[in-house]
Amino acid sequence: MKMSFSKIIGIGGYLPPKIVENSEIENNTNLEKGWIYRRTGIKRRHIAEESATEMGIKALKEAAENANISLKEIEYIFVATNSSDTLIPGMAGRIQAAIGTEIGGVDIQAGCSGFLQAMEIADSMIKSGSFSKIAIVGSEKLSIVVDWKEPYVSSLFGDGAGAVIMSKSDDAGIMASYSRIQSEGWKTLIQERENYLQMDGKAVFRFAVSAIQEGIREVLNRANLEISDVDLIVPHQSNARIISRVSKESGIPEDKFQISISDHANTAAASVALALKDALKDGKIGPSSVVLTVAYGAGLALASNVFKL
Repeated sequence: MKMSFSKIIGIGGYLPPKIVENSEIENNTNLEKGWIYRRTGIKRRHIAEESATEMGIKALKEAAENANISLKEIEYIFVATNSSDTLIPGMAGRIQAAIGTEIGGVDIQAGCSGFLQAMEIADSMIKSGSFSKIAIVGSEKLSIVVDWKEPYVSSLFGDGAGAVIMSKSDDAGIMASYSRIQSEGWKTLIQERENYLQMDGKAVFRFAVSAIQEGIREVLNRANLEISDVDLIVPHQSNARIISRVSKESGIPEDKFQISISDHANTAAASVALALKDALKDGKIGPSSVVLTVAYGAGLALASNVFKL
């Protein structure tokens, strides 16, 4: 029996038009001018006036256009989010309405790594032969869960959505995946009911640096690849200083990492998909490129994938 593989055939993203520059936050909170960019690499963030569901639909439609397929060809949908429009129900069913056919779907809440964990699950579902095309949407409206009077956390986040379409393929697209969660440190990044998002920045920074390196190392081992085989590493976009520290500690050149956090800040579960779109638009990746994605976040959780476009 011939083995089936899964492959990413479409990438899309959406950023709402409203932009908040660092200067606006710094002026409103008496934060030292230039602090946000120096500490994070962020210049601005997009703030949504529409819902996370609406943003997710727009990203999904662009991914389908990029894949040159009809939305009706999609057979299952994952929605990765940490800022769903409602606690109950999730957003998968509401985004499914835009597809217009009766399909399966589910939301995944796994911090900023949720999108990559959904890719790992979708890969297995396609390889099993049960599905041919699966959509993964990451959509976040984080502006509603942060306290804008507290700039040290709120300035890190932005709104947006990203999506990929994964399809059955005769050739290996997804070569390996890795994911891990841990209870240790779970309170370092938390939003309790009726409260704003809280973060221990130093603790999260330390976890992020080690998690990215672990994710890269483990997924390369599973794929039997060397870092030299990878054309671009697309990490979760949360802080440019984290990526620089990983580069320094691992010896991987910084120019091997996609860094696009400056224009849309940390969009959590939408982050990697938006960074993939940026890399595609800038010509850093294209057909046959080998890409390694890695993300970390609340949980604490980490995930990585390596694939050939």
